[in-house]
Amino acid sequence: MPLIHQSIQTLMCQLAVWEITESVTELKSCLALNLEQENELNLRQTENGKKGYLAVRKALTTLGPDLQELIISPESAPELSQNYCSFSHTQHYAVAVVGQQSIGVDIEVHRSKIQRIVKKFVHKEEEGHLLKSNPVAWLTRLWTAKEAIYKAMRQPGLSLAEEIVVAPFTLSDKEGTATVFIQGNSHKLHLQFFTFDQHQLTIAQPIQT
Repeated sequence: MPLIHQSIQTLMCQLAVWEITESVTELKSCLALNLEQENELNLRQTENGKKGYLAVRKALTTLGPDLQELIISPESAPELSQNYCSFSHTQHYAVAVVGQQSIGVDIEVHRSKIQRIVKKFVHKEEEGHLLKSNPVAWLTRLWTAKEAIYKAMRQPGLSLAEEIVVAPFTLSDKEGTATVFIQGNSHKLHLQFFTFDQHQLTIAQPIQT
């Protein structure tokens, strides 16, 4: 069932969050997959992987696009014939966003083990902003921001820890900004934060200049 289905004026995009309560068979029965998509589904080795693959596409269809419009770019990013889109999922939720410009989304559940991989994604400028009273939630928000930015920038090999800097934020903030540094050039992005059911969801889009 859709949990969130709304337009976000700040980012000029639409968001759908699907709570995954169905089986693989149930999800598949309400989607018209083409042969390529069937093959992609079959490559998923786990039940959760298959559910996630199907549920993000179910979320997408609630926003209007037909699955026959959906293609995968050379950078392995989902695209639509007339718009940009992005997907993410956890065990319990699947997310799709659609926008008129490049866009990225990521959703993660709050888990303490994120503290073990800090060096993989925290920039030295961000270290001093760590919220010590709730490090898991803060780090999860930062992680989802960087994953969403990575998807929006479509630059394979972009370093989360070295080339992306998220501006200071609090857990009560609904929006934020970030800067990406690529080959001496800087790119600004806008972030939108959603927190629910021990999950963090972040959407990123480049700021048009």
